[in-house]
Formats: sequence, structure tokens, C-alpha cells
Amino acid sequence: MARSLRLAIAGAALAAVALGTVATTAAGGPKVLDARLTGIPTGAPMLHGLTGGGVQWIIDDGRAKLFADGRLEVDVQGLTLVNGVNPIDTGRAIVTCNSVAVARSGIVPFTDAGDALVATRVDLPSPCLAPAVFFVGITPTGAERWFAVTGF
Repeated sequence: MARSLRLAIAGAALAAVALGTVATTAAGGPKVLDARLTGIPTGAPMLHGLTGGGVQWIIDDGRAKLFADGRLEVDVQGLTLVNGVNPIDTGRAIVTCNSVAVARSGIVPFTDAGDALVATRVDLPSPCLAPAVFFVGITPTGAERWFAVTGF
């Protein structure tokens, strides 16, 4: 009787693990990255081959989520210069793996208040080692400068 009970419990546990795996796969696979964004701390550091924004940028709140199937969600709120102004109209997310830019989102609106939302799917290399997500602004000349990044 005790052996039957142990087998039943083991079977139930195995079923729970299998269902959890199916649910994760159906939802798009595991998260590769789920991290807060931090504004650029100083003028214009080059990081992962991307040029910094030229001056310090601050952020009220920001989060980047990257999934194994390439889904990318980036939400920035209040990403502005230290004086509270955002002079840039558009931006995008850039994903780096192993310190190399590997994927770019489409261009999204970047409000005067410093808010932007990226929800897209990108192609990731396999494996994507040491992933990081940057939010870059696109200047009137078309140059891309990073203002916020994960990993700080």
C-alpha cells in the first residue's frame, strides 16, 4: 500500500513537471532576460559598440524582457535628460549578445515625457550569451544613441 502511494505521488509530480514545461513552451519559452533599465550615467560612453547619448539621462522606470523565442518587450517611462526634457521623438530597442548588437526593433514613438513601448519579436543567435537590451533614441540626423541599458 505504501509503495502504491509513493508511485501515485511520484506520478503526480511527474505530471505536474510535464504540464509546467508544456505551459512554458506554449507561452513562448523561458525568459532569457528580465531586467530593469538604467539611464546612461555619464556623457557618451561606447558600450557593446553602441554610442552613448552625449549627456546623462535619467529614467523613472524601465524594464526589458527578452524570451527564448525572440519576443522582446521594453517599457520606458520618464527617460529624460537630467533637466526633465526629452528632445528626441523616436527610439528603438537593440539587443546585444556577447557584447555585439544582434537585433534591432522597429522604430517607436518616444514621447516628450520620455515614455516608449517596444513589443516585437527579434531573431536571436543561439546561444545568446550575456544578453543586454539598450533603448536608443534616434536623432534628427538618423544617428542612434543609447540612453538606457539593462545590467547596472
